Amino acid sequence: MRFPYAWAAWLLPFASCVYAFVLPGSPVSTPATVANTLFAADVAAHLSGQIEDLVKKNNLPSAAVGVYVPGKGQYTLVEGFADLQTHARRTLDQPFRIASITKPFAATAILVLVDRGLLHKADPIAKWYPQFPNADQITIDDLLRMRSGIPAPNDDAVLARVYDTPLNPAPSLADDLKSIAQLKAEFKPPNTVGVYTDFNYDILAGIVQRVTGKDIGTLITQTVILPLKLRNTSYPTGTGVPGGLHGYGWNPVTSRFDDKTLFNPPLAGAAGAVISDVSDLHIFSRALCLGGLLKPETQQERLQGGPLVGTDANYGEGVAFGHGFCGHSGTINGFSTDMYYVKEIDASLVISVNRLDRDNQSQSTAIFGLMGKTMLSALGAH
Repeated sequence: MRFPYAWAAWLLPFASCVYAFVLPGSPVSTPATVANTLFAADVAAHLSGQIEDLVKKNNLPSAAVGVYVPGKGQYTLVEGFADLQTHARRTLDQPFRIASITKPFAATAILVLVDRGLLHKADPIAKWYPQFPNADQITIDDLLRMRSGIPAPNDDAVLARVYDTPLNPAPSLADDLKSIAQLKAEFKPPNTVGVYTDFNYDILAGIVQRVTGKDIGTLITQTVILPLKLRNTSYPTGTGVPGGLHGYGWNPVTSRFDDKTLFNPPLAGAAGAVISDVSDLHIFSRALCLGGLLKPETQQERLQGGPLVGTDANYGEGVAFGHGFCGHSGTINGFSTDMYYVKEIDASLVISVNRLDRDNQSQSTAIFGLMGKTMLSALGAH
């Protein structure tokens, strides 16, 4: 469910983003389905060829890419298989797990509560969890911005366990609070440093439940999904993904892909449970970065970000920024996703790859790097 800071990749040499060979057990390549009314024909043809090469070189089961600029057009490409067993082709409208892109959904829902006066961003979490370390100093806003000072558990170890046992029951928030409280000596003063960890959003979901009597999924549905009329977006309660798209992870022992589609949603929760599709994420990315669901002053404040340790990214209230890109990325068993809006060219970009391995390294980063450079050069940005 971690945010992989994907935009940094397109500042690196492009060759470093790809493998030089096709691994055994790779899916048989299929011609891409491309629709283009945005780029010049030669640009679109070159771009499509480069994406097809990346899908093959990086051994991706499939990829779906969409760029949309209102009044100018769109570019979409879909290549590969939704199901490696049946060889069913992937289509653009199939939903997928969006992982940490759930955080902008959750943060928006929480900020709606702020606009309604049910929460205040300056509220300390001591109102709900008084026994937790630094509870009188950590605020709602600190949690939203990843500035709580709460020590992150070993995310890599946690995500590896989830990868191996994706249908296990999730630990309760009470158990997690108790476990992390034992790390009291490692807490940092709140609002002094930005450290990305899913647990901030687990606490926020618990607060939402206490304030409204609703789980975070219900609140996201009522305050974000329904107002934006997102037809293929949901906070799931079952373990499957609707629409027939499977997620895969490469198994180096068998030199084959393992099907990683099934997943117990509470393991991801407010940090990563939502399912969506390319079209809906275009709509949401614009609302996230331009506003429409929140009061103007609330929207303006959410876009004021601070640096995240170990990255060149800034992080606001559930939204990341870097190099003119506004949005979020996400990785979860079997799926890697990027969703960004570029204000300078009024363009939204969504990339979905149905592969994530046990190492939790995003499989969509190379395509993101290619798309970022192409968009900025071809659509007139400098």
